[in-house]
Amino acid sequence: MLELTASINESYQRSLDLVGDDDPYSGPGFLGIKDVLKAHYLIADHFYAQGSGLGGIGPKSMDLLHSALFRQHISYGGKQKWPTKYDTCATLFYGLIKDHPFHDANKRTAFLSLVYHLETLGLCPTINQKDLENFAVDVADSNLVKFKRYKELANKCADKSDAEVFYIAHFLKKHTRSIDKRFYTVTYRELKSILNRFGYNIQNPQRNFIDLVRIKERRKIFGIFGEKESVDVKVAKIGFPSWTSQVSKGTIRTVRKATQLTHDKGVDSQTFFKDADPISILISRYQEPLRHLADR
Repeated sequence: MLELTASINESYQRSLDLVGDDDPYSGPGFLGIKDVLKAHYLIADHFYAQGSGLGGIGPKSMDLLHSALFRQHISYGGKQKWPTKYDTCATLFYGLIKDHPFHDANKRTAFLSLVYHLETLGLCPTINQKDLENFAVDVADSNLVKFKRYKELANKCADKSDAEVFYIAHFLKKHTRSIDKRFYTVTYRELKSILNRFGYNIQNPQRNFIDLVRIKERRKIFGIFGEKESVDVKVAKIGFPSWTSQVSKGTIRTVRKATQLTHDKGVDSQTFFKDADPISILISRYQEPLRHLADR
């Protein structure tokens, strides 16, 4: 379950109810409608927490949203129209940007969905975030004609939108690489959820610091009798810029050492990070272009 502001969570749950239990679009190599909805509502929550809300929250048209997701699965005579992983990413990205299925934040939702889609495929961009942001704006503004490769594709395609998707796929293939997953990035909100699983917590943020505590149960009377109560035992103090900021490698090392949640104590990285929500993490990593896209 996502940790969202109450009002945003209500809208999110209503959207999920409209989708139902099944997600017809999800599967290996594909994003589901629930993935895209999660991306959208996490963006809404992120900007709400920063004091800049959206012009409207949630889908403007479920039909348009379904149409954007279905693009990944179009086939003719049993042959996929978009057969490669780059094609699949490109056509969904294009649909989310151009169909405007949401009241607001369509470019931001498409951008976040794209980098998440790439990550599920084991890929990450090799260009800087500003260049990727500019590319998203070029797609939204139908400004791909300035690229030589697009002009070549446009001459071969009867449908302009197909040429645009083919060019986006070309761009993604050229500007991505395989991910090195030896280190996992998480936000402070994600770190809190991870630590809670192991009986720890981070709380009491003050002056750019926050307390790392161990949650301990004890008896109320003399520590022997009566009902049990939970008490917090301070373990360490760590830097804290905000809940949506990315936790540095150094801070992760400090936290794992202080809590003894380390490899030599039987808790490897996969075990420690397994509940981290990748879309939440990506919002923190790409918060600058997401912020800029709000005004472009």
